[in-house]
Formats: sequence, C-alpha cells, structure tokens
Amino acid sequence: MTPSPRSRFHPAAAGLLVTAMTLGCMLCGLTAALMLFPDALIGRTSYVTRFQPNQTMALLWKPSDGDVFAALPGRVRPPADDSPYVGFELGWDADGFRVPAAASATYPIAVFGDSFTEGFAVPKPYPDGLAEILGVGVRNYGYRAYGPVEVAQVAEEFAAKEPRTWLIWGFFSGNDMGDALRDPRIDTSTPWAAWGAFFTRFAPPAPTQMPRLGADGQPQYDFPMPVIIGGNYYELAFVPYYWYWQQAPLRGFEASRNYAVVREALEALTTVEASACKALVFIPTKEQLYLPYVHPNSRQFLRALNQRTRLTDSGALTYVEAPVSDADEPAFFESLYGLRDAMRGLTESQPGWVFIDLLPAFEDAVARGELLYYPYDTHWNQAGHDLAAQVIADAMRATPGC
Repeated sequence: MTPSPRSRFHPAAAGLLVTAMTLGCMLCGLTAALMLFPDALIGRTSYVTRFQPNQTMALLWKPSDGDVFAALPGRVRPPADDSPYVGFELGWDADGFRVPAAASATYPIAVFGDSFTEGFAVPKPYPDGLAEILGVGVRNYGYRAYGPVEVAQVAEEFAAKEPRTWLIWGFFSGNDMGDALRDPRIDTSTPWAAWGAFFTRFAPPAPTQMPRLGADGQPQYDFPMPVIIGGNYYELAFVPYYWYWQQAPLRGFEASRNYAVVREALEALTTVEASACKALVFIPTKEQLYLPYVHPNSRQFLRALNQRTRLTDSGALTYVEAPVSDADEPAFFESLYGLRDAMRGLTESQPGWVFIDLLPAFEDAVARGELLYYPYDTHWNQAGHDLAAQVIADAMRATPGC
C-alpha cells in the first residue's frame, strides 16, 4: 500500500494563514467603508457639507469666540473683558442654511457666499437687512468656509428652486481666491488618505500653542494692535494673510488657475438662472480698511512680515515674502486694491453681471471712526452687516432693468 502524502502545512501555520486572510478581508472591508461612508465614520469631508439642518441654538458671542485665536494660535493676547457682544437665537432650515429673519411666501433674491453671508456672529446678517430694506423675500444660501467651488455647487442645486430676480455672490476678498484651489477638507480619495484621516480624527488634540516669552519671562503677543482714527482708539487683531491676497502677482490674477475657477463659478450662476440679474459683491477685509490707522510703531512690524501673491509653475497662486520699507508704504497701501480691480474686471466681462464694491463706503465709514468688524474676529459686527445691506440695496435699485 502506498502511504498518503504528508500535508505541506503544519496545522499551526494553516491557522495563521486563515487568520491573516480573515484580518485582510476585514481590513479591506473597513477601508471600503471609510471610503464609501467617510462623513459617518470620519467627519465632514467636503466643504459643501452643512451639518446643522433643522437646528437652533442660543448664541452668546464673546471676544474670546473670535476666529483670530484659531488662525494665530499663541499670538493673540486674550481679551481683558470677555463680556458678550450680543446674544440671539440662531437657526438653520432643513437644508442647513440660516433661517430668514422674516419668512416670505417667495424669495426672488438668492444670496450665496461664505461665513460673511451666513452671518453666524450677528442677529441680522446682510441678506436679512436686504429683505428689510427692499421689502421682498431674500434667501440666505451662505455657509461658513464656502469658496467659489461650493458657491457654484449650491447655486446649481438651489438657485432655480423658484423664480429669481436677483442672484448675488458675496465674494470675501480675504480667502475666496485662495479657496478656489484648496485641497479637500478631509481627503479620502485613497486607502492611505482615508486611514490617515481616520486616525487623525481620533488622535488626542494637539497641545495648545503657548505665546513666546520675553526676556522678563512674560508672554509676548503680536496682536491686538492700537488703531487710532481721530479721537477713536481701538485694539484690533489682524490676520496677515487676509491682506496678502489683495496684492496682485506680477502677471496679474488673470493668469492664475485660481482666477479661472472663480470665473467658472460666475458662469455657473449665469447658467442656472439666466434671466435673473446677477451681482458680485466685493467684501473687503478688516486689514485693508484699518491698517492705515495702526499706530506707526506697530505698522513697522506689519510691513516687515508682509507677503504677496505669486504664480507657481503650475499656475496656482502662493505667497512669497515681500517686506515693505517705510518709503514704500504708500505704494503698499495702493497695492491692496489689486484683487478688487481684478474682480471688477472679471465681473464686468460677464454678461448680465453687476459689480458691487463695498470698499468705498466702508472706507468712508472707517475714516469717520466707525468700528465695522469685531476686534478679535475677522467678520463684521452688526454695523458692518447693516452698512453692507444698504450699499447692496442702493446698487440693486440703481441697476437699469432690474
């Protein structure tokens, strides 16, 4: 009788192989789940996703809530007085957009944009101010962190939900041009990226960045800075890269891929509701308006850390260091109109579009000593929203045929 051949695998090795194959299948399944359902397992992966539908909250907005603390960790002195600026109830509808202050049977005006348009930190954002001034329904489709890509996506979904007479894009000059080419909020396009995002999601929070210490051992802060306008004295915190974006690169914004994405967003709004009048509202930054009034000793520091945009070989915009001398300060302030001029040209080249420039009216108000932004935040206070609503309403009324 011929003996049966012995098994090539030791029973223990076979068990290890089965275990490895099982674990491999589980890993593949988990990876597929992470890539197919990232919002549920990792968090908000896309900037366009709105995560507060059908919610309301009572909000007390305090100086310490300002976004400059997150933008410049360890560089902003905490406020001595953290008393709330304002308290109000904030609500979002079933689509995740802010509920209008005054309900209307129809909303012939639709406004798109980012956090300036949503108005998270004020009781009455400028779309509600527009509705009050014009006496018609205005729908607020703004949401925090939106850029040109998200504005185009939301317009495609909501602009034509009902007949519109106006479509308005509140373009924030501090980051909308940069956001045109940003990476995804959370990248899950590959297995490695998905797992990296998953572990980052559950990693312990990074330690709080502490301020640097001076020779005397006391904390040293870059902001806030003294701002003097006539008899008015303010201490304001600034985010430097918001003024970096105002300065045009040598070949102009028009040569960049960022500019092309902004143009495509304008064209998308034109397509979804061709018969409506359309306006791009240029929203200036706090830095543009208040830098000329910063005390000269502090202004030297701001000039020294200046950067400006330049084109990379791929056509994207980035920053390069560009310190400004005392003699060049007038030219520096003039350069802060570069993005405004580029956006005016782009808007006026699009048929049916109107360019509404908030900068002149805001400059006039600031020159009178008015405070239009929160001291520790990059956004408008209620006075800023009220002024924006009035300027936009006046421009709309003055547009022939609209």
